Amino acid sequence: MGSWLAEGGYLCLLLGLALSVVILFDGLRQYWRPRGAARAGSSIALALLLSGAMLILLLALALNDFSLHYVMSHSNSALALPFRLAAAWGGHEGSLLLWSLSLAVWQAIAAWRWRGKGLRRKGLTLALGSIIQVALLLFIVTLSDPFARQFPAPLDGRDLNPMLQHPALLMHPPLLYLSYAGFLFSAAQLLAGLFCQTAPAALARLCLRNVAISWSLSTAGMILGSWWAWSELGWGGWWFWDPVENASLLPWLTGIASLHALVVMRRSGHLSRSATLLVLATGLLTLLGTFIVRSGILMSVHAFALDETRGLPLLALFALLSLGALSAFAVSAWRYRRMPDGPAPSVWLVGGLWLFVASALVVLIGTLFPILYRLTGGGQISVGAPWFNLVLLPFALVGIALMLAASRRGRWPTWLAHSGVLVCAAGIASAALLKQEVSVLLMPGESVTLAGYRFTLQETRLLAAGNYSAEQLTIGVWRDDTVPIATLRPERRFYSVRGQQMFEPDTATNGWRDWYALVGEKPAPGRYAVRLYVQSGVRLVWGGGVLMLLGAAFSGAGRKRQ
Repeated sequence: MGSWLAEGGYLCLLLGLALSVVILFDGLRQYWRPRGAARAGSSIALALLLSGAMLILLLALALNDFSLHYVMSHSNSALALPFRLAAAWGGHEGSLLLWSLSLAVWQAIAAWRWRGKGLRRKGLTLALGSIIQVALLLFIVTLSDPFARQFPAPLDGRDLNPMLQHPALLMHPPLLYLSYAGFLFSAAQLLAGLFCQTAPAALARLCLRNVAISWSLSTAGMILGSWWAWSELGWGGWWFWDPVENASLLPWLTGIASLHALVVMRRSGHLSRSATLLVLATGLLTLLGTFIVRSGILMSVHAFALDETRGLPLLALFALLSLGALSAFAVSAWRYRRMPDGPAPSVWLVGGLWLFVASALVVLIGTLFPILYRLTGGGQISVGAPWFNLVLLPFALVGIALMLAASRRGRWPTWLAHSGVLVCAAGIASAALLKQEVSVLLMPGESVTLAGYRFTLQETRLLAAGNYSAEQLTIGVWRDDTVPIATLRPERRFYSVRGQQMFEPDTATNGWRDWYALVGEKPAPGRYAVRLYVQSGVRLVWGGGVLMLLGAAFSGAGRKRQ
């Protein structure tokens, strides 16, 4: 890469920071002294600057410019090009740049749609969003510069974390960060509406579509993430109640509650303060999730891009923004103190709303309890899957009952989304209850029977592929010893640059049932530790997620036509 190009990327960040400050003060000016019509140029220019910075980082990764510390730390010349490009958000600095870019895209689209319209609420929305943008870009240029040079430049890089070398990396982080940015923008929009004394029903109409889009993006990201965990981690599960997983689940849960509260607020004006607080909480939980994910303060199987030295600034950013948002809510929410005149919402809807809130509180307590326990001198502990499963099971059962009652009156997109929840719940139950597994030692030619299927280790072979070498097992799956079902090829991989060994599982499916194989250590020559699973219904989890996604999308499209 040319010696100037990386510096050009850093210059884009500096100009973006300066422009964010300009948008912030211009938005405040428009709020206090509105003149003319709204303009979109500054917000679009900011999105273009940050897009330029991201493109330069992608180019540095594609060209193997190891003079950049970020490229050296997260890439390698033998790494496949798609993963080299996806490494742009596989590390700490790049992921924060992606988040800043996502927020800039949301603001640019909104500013473009608002051009030529009134100024006050639009200007204040952009100003509030720019407060977050300024904080993010200031953090990036001072503590998390993805364009920092390294001298002398090494001949090659340290490679991408092997657990990140999965196709889901291409889309999972961008979807989540776009959803996080959308939730933050929706919170800014709602606060601006409060200060501008927008009527509750009108304000709900403004925010509902953005929250629905953000929640849909979050759902898509979580579907990809759970499939990634299931196909990569090797324990045959799709959700581990890990702190990083919980960090994405929290805004998803409060996002559902926000959607339902905004629907009620739009129809009758009821739940106005609750809806406002829920949208604010959802935006703030995205900041808390970033602190959990990036600070390394909690142990996680997803600990890919951690830097404990940056945890305190992230916590300070979360605390300051939380204090400011809640103070603004307290100052402005008195305008919604009177009860509206519209019909009261359904008890089923309100009950479901607060059930999601209670579930989010349980997840939040379970996630943060290890931090509080350690701060009080109690040592290092973790709250695992058994606790979450036990505590949340009653909430899930009550929630299913409420959805069955509410779906009888809802429109068909609502019915579709609720059906997705029920299908997902059926998948969770069947995957847990119908899962069978066995751990054995096998040599070529040996077999083991599990759930009526015979698994035979047929052969082994050595492979060399790109940035790793592997020992691959070929395991045939048979029913009744005569009917071939599938062939599984799990691998023991060795990534020489990192000196790291990985156990890569393999799966086969007929849509309902999955056969899953993982090879482990090699305790003796020619003998392999193998773990086998037969699991039914797990794909209903992702199918239900797709139905929820479609329900939200059709619902949002219907509101747009209205």
